[in-house]
Amino acid sequence: MLGIIFALTQTRVAAENLGPGGGTRVIAGDEAVGPYRLFVTASPEPAQIGPVTIVVRISDAKSGEKVKDAQVRVELALPAADLRLEAAATHEDAASPIDYAAHIPVAQAGQYDGLIHVSAAQGAAELRFTQRVLPPRAASTLLILALPFVAGLLILGGLWYFRAGPRPVTRR
Repeated sequence: MLGIIFALTQTRVAAENLGPGGGTRVIAGDEAVGPYRLFVTASPEPAQIGPVTIVVRISDAKSGEKVKDAQVRVELALPAADLRLEAAATHEDAASPIDYAAHIPVAQAGQYDGLIHVSAAQGAAELRFTQRVLPPRAASTLLILALPFVAGLLILGGLWYFRAGPRPVTRR
């Protein structure tokens, strides 16, 4: 038991959030795609203008073994603007040695058509998805969201102040 606890404390976990969203969206959750099973995520969620990270984990569909020697390419296309962004997903950019990650800088908001192309010894496969990218949040939006909290604090502070009232001075 002590060995398990030691092993768990020695495991290094790396995580990153490359944007203002904070969440991660699962694009494909161990979905069978050609000769593979793909687990694909995108972060941050919601994606905004800036870096979007696509992480791909590949398993052999028959054996379940992780595929660590694949060539993975991620494309995001915005047909309305005739824009195409492309990046290789690699182990070096991922937080785990079994994952492939691509960090794609996105400069324009819109609904992108995504394509992940995987090629390895078992063959080639493609996964299509949609990635929505929002414009950055404006300071005015954050201020509007904060107003109810500030108003509540002011009301509670006022009630406390008036309830406490002046203390009578006692002389002995």
